[in-house]
Amino acid sequence: LKLIKPFFLPPTLIALGMLFSLILLWRKKERWGKIILILTFLFYYSLSISPTAYWLSRSLEKNINLSATVELAKPQDVQAIVILAGGAYEKEGDRLFGELSGISWKRLWQGLELYRKFNGQIPILYSGGSGDPFEPISTEAELAKQYAIKMGIPQEKFFTESVSRNTRENAVAVKSFLEKHFSKQEQFIIILVTSAQHLERSLGVMRKVGISAIPSAADLTVSTLKITPLSFFPSVASFSSSIASIHEWVGIFAYRLLGWI
Repeated sequence: LKLIKPFFLPPTLIALGMLFSLILLWRKKERWGKIILILTFLFYYSLSISPTAYWLSRSLEKNINLSATVELAKPQDVQAIVILAGGAYEKEGDRLFGELSGISWKRLWQGLELYRKFNGQIPILYSGGSGDPFEPISTEAELAKQYAIKMGIPQEKFFTESVSRNTRENAVAVKSFLEKHFSKQEQFIIILVTSAQHLERSLGVMRKVGISAIPSAADLTVSTLKITPLSFFPSVASFSSSIASIHEWVGIFAYRLLGWI
């Protein structure tokens, strides 16, 4: 899946569109070359403006009920606050220390806030290893634990697993952790911390393995859409947001096709 997915994402599609148009123009097939080039440009432009980025983000986040579920959670009924890994940078070159990615920081901070909200009654599980098939080792979970301990979380309340490589394997690893640390019961309940765009897929895989997950979005991207003339100028932020949304939709489609959600 990691190797196939890039062929369905905008950067690869745009590069292929430009390549095909250049080949057609080089072979004197100007009509089709120009058509593909124009379509490629329109595809890039539409993904690079804020209205499209907003619509794509909202398509993922609008169906998740985030308002009152965590507020209604009872600590005695919840086995763990599960934080899904979002990536990290290893110590190398000029980087003197390992660093969590921006997404991972938001998820970790949300999990720590929830831990404090419930007065330390619910332990934390940081779940996720390397998502790169060519880099099997990841220190992200251990790095997150070090940060948490330095911020006052007791070591015995922060658990990690670094074996899972994708969202489905996250769910399987979480289920294994719950069965190991808690008595057998009909339904495990967790508070699931991940990005809002990732919640639909992650909730689906948790449900599929028999875990009831209360959603807690770490980084909501949807806000009120304000249209100004600048909204129609291409921007890196809008393009990146659009790619992230499409990446998630491709993941949802693949998981449904494989029966994982």
